[in-house]
Amino acid sequence: MTGEALLVIDTATRTPVVALADRHGKLLDEQRWESRHRHGEELLDRIDVLVADCGTARSDLGGVIVGTGPGSFTGLRIGLATAKTIAYSLGIRLVGASTSLALADAAWLAEPASKEVVVTLPAGAVDRYEVRIRVGDSGPAQVGTAQLVAGPPSDADWLIAIDLDASLVSDASIARGGRAIDGLAASLAKLGAQRLAGGESDDPAELVPAYVALPRGIARAAAEMEWSPDLR
Repeated sequence: MTGEALLVIDTATRTPVVALADRHGKLLDEQRWESRHRHGEELLDRIDVLVADCGTARSDLGGVIVGTGPGSFTGLRIGLATAKTIAYSLGIRLVGASTSLALADAAWLAEPASKEVVVTLPAGAVDRYEVRIRVGDSGPAQVGTAQLVAGPPSDADWLIAIDLDASLVSDASIARGGRAIDGLAASLAKLGAQRLAGGESDDPAELVPAYVALPRGIARAAAEMEWSPDLR
């Protein structure tokens, strides 16, 4: 098994996840927990427990897959920093995978239906991210750019609501969000393993979170980053 296990990390939502998968992207085990906005306090401990429970040695790891969001501003920074440090220290490949694509894929696998979905999740206290994604047997594909919006969620036929107040969206959307979180690790592992199998990897120095926009009150200082339209 040397060098064939993949470590999966995602901290974009209020339910961080760490997992181990084989080199084909098949999930071996995972840990999920409620962060309560404290993503960093348990992340390394959870990884240690996961690796120990699976009897995985450092030499067994052949790559790290990390969710890139969009999502929690602080959570994403913690997750990517951790993934980069592990990949760099072990000298193994790192790939980023869109959390939104993985959530859409997981929800669709649990309930194959519409061919276009909207993933929506909080962006601070009052705003939301919305990402339109086409799903199907060929895998998820983003439609257009992620949006930062205020007000009620879009009138989508197939909404996947993550971490939103139940009063804002339908019960069906909340249920889809729950199924998406349940399957997030498996979908991230699949998407990341596909990139690794194709010989791809990301430079730790250049891999950044999929920030749609800076939080309110923070100056837009990162001119080198490409920001999606701010519709607030």
